[in-house]
Amino acid sequence: MNDGASIDADIQSGMFDAACDLLGVGVFVYDRNDCLVFASRQIHRFLPIPPDVVRPGARLRDVLGAIFDAGIRYGIPPEQRHKVINREEWISARISAHWREQHEMVERLGKDRWVLFRKRRLPNGYNISTLSDVSEQRKQEEQWRADLERVALTEQVLDTLPHPLIVKDKNLAYVAVNKAFCAIHGSESGAILGRTVWDLVDAENATRIDTSDRDVLETGIPFRCEERIVGTDGSHLYVVTRKYRIGSPDNFILITIMDDVTHIVEPKEEMAADGVTLRATTRFRKAEVCFDPVREAETRLLLQWCQDDETDIAGKRILLVTPTRRTEELLIGQLQARGADCGAVRSLDEFYAVLDAANSYGVGLDLVLVDDTMDGYEAIAEAGGLSVRVVTPDRIGVDFFRALVEPHAAAEAMPTDVLTPSALFDDWYIATDADAMIVQGDIEVLVAEDNQINQFVFSQILEGMGVSHRIAENGEEAVALWRKHQPRLVLMDIAMPVMNGLDATLEIREAEKTLHTRTPIVAVTAQALNVDMQNCLDAGMDDYITKPVSPDMIESVYNRFVTQRRAQNAA
Repeated sequence: MNDGASIDADIQSGMFDAACDLLGVGVFVYDRNDCLVFASRQIHRFLPIPPDVVRPGARLRDVLGAIFDAGIRYGIPPEQRHKVINREEWISARISAHWREQHEMVERLGKDRWVLFRKRRLPNGYNISTLSDVSEQRKQEEQWRADLERVALTEQVLDTLPHPLIVKDKNLAYVAVNKAFCAIHGSESGAILGRTVWDLVDAENATRIDTSDRDVLETGIPFRCEERIVGTDGSHLYVVTRKYRIGSPDNFILITIMDDVTHIVEPKEEMAADGVTLRATTRFRKAEVCFDPVREAETRLLLQWCQDDETDIAGKRILLVTPTRRTEELLIGQLQARGADCGAVRSLDEFYAVLDAANSYGVGLDLVLVDDTMDGYEAIAEAGGLSVRVVTPDRIGVDFFRALVEPHAAAEAMPTDVLTPSALFDDWYIATDADAMIVQGDIEVLVAEDNQINQFVFSQILEGMGVSHRIAENGEEAVALWRKHQPRLVLMDIAMPVMNGLDATLEIREAEKTLHTRTPIVAVTAQALNVDMQNCLDAGMDDYITKPVSPDMIESVYNRFVTQRRAQNAA
């Protein structure tokens, strides 16, 4: 009878274990005395504890102690995770939670791993605890939350735009509109979304808009037109409408952007026939997407021939005579920005033609700028009745380089009311401090260890601390990974194949002389003799720890060489 019961129990235990494997969960079953009755094989995927600890009959306290010793600290509030945790206090807190009728929590074990702990106390006193990996679900939740934040931010950005913007689906129904578009129709977005253009405007305009929408959706060719839109309040809006198709073939989306140009155009009665013209007061200033110090220095040095303490060019009529397009581009934009009414000619014939035309209309020239690189410029310089100033762009030579290299010296030769080239270089400097050029790596700790069991121990401890790390199996690989990742700390085993830890440290220290950096290296050795410790220090290591390592030992080293150093740099 006993043999039969034992066989049945083994079969049931095996089936239970197989079910746990299929479900991917780890299961503990404790009796009313907190002694272990069953532990599935899956628990070793979650908890790095020795197999003999989870044998039937083991006490709950002993299992929790083994979990603590393996570096796992679940159930600790976030604000206390960086403090030293007392072993007995942690075990007592876990036993207290163990005796709740129901208990559930999600804990982060490692950098990217989340585990769901569930406990249920049955009426007969037995306790069933399960562990399941919810990392993918947690990542999806975080991604979903990030997507919602991006959507909310995008909506805020679109509503801030002064130009109307519309998004339509493949059925040409409105799926997104901003406030500027809603203002045209005098409606809220809720009254527009889900509807079509046929619900918002008259049949004639709806036909025109619908036709262009469908053409863009079918062909993918962008559409552009100028429109005058009359709002519900009777106001006129002049826009340049552009339509684009985006998305995949099975789910195209139509984007319509209306650039509001009302403030820079002069309306005409018949816009469809004649269009609009720019207002007379409209001036476009040239701008660039990048700063060119050479061009800026050259422009400022050229301007010193155009402006001095006695000449205010604002409102003046200025004619530039130059055969060089670059000189024209540099000066005309600057003169216009300073309020001058200016233009340029490329030859003597063009100059005299402009002069005759100006005289015939009774328009005088306040200043003529003549480029001395043009043939015959002397004739203009000697002309009577004109205020002429000679510009010498080809002879800025030394002054130009002084403006780049010694801006303050070059400024002495320039008028006081002209911006000096030094303004260009106030934010420019050459970094000579090596620490300013150090780039932190993409991992925090590099572990050089050839023993697989010790590798596993290091990984579990560092994952439990939430520290990113890489494992090197020998000294040569450690040097290669150090060069690639530039970690903040290296834990270096001394006795390794291919290259030992001492030689690897010497090679790293030699490379750091060129890079002007220094990575803390802590020796991990099974020897505790003074001579071995001195060899580590002589090789350039910063400290040493002895095996077997513990979570408290690694956490102490990490705080001393990484956390405290980061805090000092921040200060």
